[in-house]
Amino acid sequence: MKQHEHSAPCDRRAFLAISASGVASLHPALAGALASSKSGAPVVAPGWIPSESLLSELPSLMHVACVPGLSMAVVEDGAVTWTRAFGVLNATMKDVVRADTLFEAASISKAVFAYAVLQLADEGRLDLDRPLVAYHRPSYLPDDPLIARITARHVLTHSSGLPALGDDQRPASFKPSFAPGSAFSYSGEGTFWLQLVVEHITGLGLSAFMRTQLFERAGMQHSTFIGDASHASQSAFGHQNGVVARDQGWRNVLGLIVPLQEKWNRAIRDWSNDDWVRAAAEIDSAKPAPARVRFQNAAASMLTTATDCARFITLAMERPQRASWEISDGSRRAMVAPQVAVREGGALWWGLGWAVQRDTDWWRVSHEGNNGDRFTSYAGFDPVRRRGMVVLTNSGSGFGVYQRIVRAATGLDQLSFVAEMNPPRGAGK
Repeated sequence: MKQHEHSAPCDRRAFLAISASGVASLHPALAGALASSKSGAPVVAPGWIPSESLLSELPSLMHVACVPGLSMAVVEDGAVTWTRAFGVLNATMKDVVRADTLFEAASISKAVFAYAVLQLADEGRLDLDRPLVAYHRPSYLPDDPLIARITARHVLTHSSGLPALGDDQRPASFKPSFAPGSAFSYSGEGTFWLQLVVEHITGLGLSAFMRTQLFERAGMQHSTFIGDASHASQSAFGHQNGVVARDQGWRNVLGLIVPLQEKWNRAIRDWSNDDWVRAAAEIDSAKPAPARVRFQNAAASMLTTATDCARFITLAMERPQRASWEISDGSRRAMVAPQVAVREGGALWWGLGWAVQRDTDWWRVSHEGNNGDRFTSYAGFDPVRRRGMVVLTNSGSGFGVYQRIVRAATGLDQLSFVAEMNPPRGAGK
């Protein structure tokens, strides 16, 4: 794996000018990638490893886009075959991004969590079509008849009607905007509720559940749903406009929660939402205890490496043999099959945890992420051709960079790049 230094400052105006002038004008490799065959069908690249010419231009693109650090990995024939890292963890320091650098995966977290939920369904511990209130009803949810109809399947397909992000001070903000299952509307709140259901069923906090249910089994040794002091040195800092963001999520609370970890003799990585609520009450005893704390959040809090994330997407690809702990092939096919249309009559759908785009000659399953405009990420794959790509960045403007990498390397435009379905900033995309 090669490492590349990244210099500052950046120039967002130059980046916007590049965007306005069109992708193909940026680099010849992009023009070729976006070309069409004589039949008008897209030219699908035979392999998704970016060309050396594109990689040589990438540090300059990162510079103008205000992206200090980036890590990517490629899957070919169902295995992780290539990784590359660029830039630095923090724009004010010189520590370079490495293969084991942790990034906030943002809403790619939802797809990873969805896989573990399907594991529970295969084990008979969770019924995807049973109302969630039959398992656990959080106290912050209002009394609304539509809420009583929401199932795990509705949550995984973003058809619950719940908001992207509710307001804890306004219970009415959690009311579904339509009958569950009748439409698509991206919802982080549904995912968080399903997290609480899973904690209730298993008796484990989210991070402990994901560690034992998936990460240890899949060899995702660096991944976690909550960071602690042991992760700080290998984790990238989030940036906005090339500057280290004031909000660094889990890092901001470490100084407050480490003493409680020692006092309770309970590692942060094993905490449940109840533990986080208890911690909030102890830290600020003058205020009423909240109903929930979202630092450990199935919708957006996963820390991972590009290699770990790429290893995860291989689990959704076709192959002759599967380990006993993996989801059944029927669940795998359902996960990547169109379930709910993002737009009526459109070509972009949602499966069980993933966006799905299908055509006669190719198939793209993907998820993007944006945590507070300080981390942006992409994971996409073709489950039949058994190839995929992961790009993780430590900047809110990383979208424009990974968009260009994906188009150039795969030869395909992705509809989610242009579909208007993004949640509010900070909710995770």
